[in-house]
Amino acid sequence: MIESWLLSKLKQINPLFIQFISSFILISGIAFLSVEVTGVLFGGPFGLTRPNFLLTLGFLFRINLFLNSVNAIYFFNKKYGEKKLEAERLKLLSTEAKLESLNMQLNPHFFFNNLSAISVLIHQDVQLADTYLQKLSNIYRYLLNNKVNELVTLEEELSFLNDYLELLEIRFDKSLSFHLDIQTDVKKMMLPPAVMQLLVENAVKHNYFTEEEPLEIKIEANSKHLKITNQKQYKEAVEDSTGIGLQNISERYRFLNQSIDIRDGEKFFQVTLPLIEIDENPTGRRRTAGTATN
Repeated sequence: MIESWLLSKLKQINPLFIQFISSFILISGIAFLSVEVTGVLFGGPFGLTRPNFLLTLGFLFRINLFLNSVNAIYFFNKKYGEKKLEAERLKLLSTEAKLESLNMQLNPHFFFNNLSAISVLIHQDVQLADTYLQKLSNIYRYLLNNKVNELVTLEEELSFLNDYLELLEIRFDKSLSFHLDIQTDVKKMMLPPAVMQLLVENAVKHNYFTEEEPLEIKIEANSKHLKITNQKQYKEAVEDSTGIGLQNISERYRFLNQSIDIRDGEKFFQVTLPLIEIDENPTGRRRTAGTATN
């Protein structure tokens, strides 16, 4: 009764204080009524006297204090639960916002380079320009569709990567060589979206390549890891870094409590990514990650 009536009218005052004062007034009335009743029923020393009233009030006050203490424990526990839930919601929103930001990162040079390539192809080969535009459209559709997803299947990622590799083959012809060695039983494993594209882009960005000296990029996947290896043919001058690439991939794996392995050898550069086993979430596209096992 107190919570449903008094607290709705006195929102500026601490509810525990209101309940304690109102319950103390209530037990004072009960103590007075109790002494009156016992005086009528038994008379004599049980009548309404100051000592009898104070004794009864003291007894009821102890009970009331105990009940108020229990109520205070319940109140603070409830508030703690609400604040904890609110903190988790804010943390989730912050995490989702950061994840979306990471997933939407794309090297601006990639976008402008492809526009330039389309512009050139339109004047040379309209059919090839149309194919190039379709592949580019597939790439951006994939990125938009997975902007809030923590994980995608390796099969989906390979399909996306094939579109990207075909763009590179159109642009650079025989200057790039790709070798894929993917075990068929691992295509349902998971990894963050677009990480393979970022690693290939990173290799293309930092290395020179010609038809006489093509850049070889090898992509391997087993039941636990995905490895992307390229031979080192470093350019003398590399375009300014945008902070996208290895740092982006490392951050996204950190969301999954995983880490990537980077090996910068004398002749080869290799990045190893953990593949993830998942528990499907029937209510949404996002998945819960666990480390892959044999």
